[in-house]
Amino acid sequence: MGEKTKEFVTKGERTRRKIVETAAVLFNQRGFTGCSMGDIVEASGLEKGTLYGHFSTKEELALYAFGYAWNDTSNKRLRNVDTVSNAVDKLKLHIDNYVNTPSFPGGCPLLNFAVDADDGNLPLRTRVRKALKGWEDLLARIVEDGQLAGEINPEIDPHSVANLVISMLEGATAVARINTRSAALNDAQTYLSLYLETVVRLRNGSRDGNVAV
Repeated sequence: MGEKTKEFVTKGERTRRKIVETAAVLFNQRGFTGCSMGDIVEASGLEKGTLYGHFSTKEELALYAFGYAWNDTSNKRLRNVDTVSNAVDKLKLHIDNYVNTPSFPGGCPLLNFAVDADDGNLPLRTRVRKALKGWEDLLARIVEDGQLAGEINPEIDPHSVANLVISMLEGATAVARINTRSAALNDAQTYLSLYLETVVRLRNGSRDGNVAV
């Protein structure tokens, strides 16, 4: 859906957007069960009837809230990636963006909403899984493009690279949340950079990327 110009955005659309933006922050900070519709009404400054006029249930609002939070997060993590020509350097910039760009209020939406989805919220679980799959596919496509361009070891499985990057970054994020003084994210970036340079990047004259790490 294309962006509407400011003058064509209706009052109802602005209100709906405000609700989603407010809910996204509260859900991400407090969790689905820890945030009530009343909390969202209070934080947004809207009437309760206005909120329910746009979203009939908290479950419905949570889906839109996750979509907003995840879109904002994904855009930050992909900042300037398209301006880089080499596939390995694209991956390294993505990782750097992840580690050094301020996260959405409350932390990574994928981790936070995944916890809520485990409580039996099937629609939310499906939405979170779709987001994770989309992230994996995006990174895998970068690897595939790099293989076609002769930049990445052709024997590397693109989805394996994508899963390793995601798992290390999200795992390090979880550790850093438990111990705020942890260097887990920086350590993950250091290791992934070494992995991408020694295993993934195709060196001139070499078709073998099987380097032990």
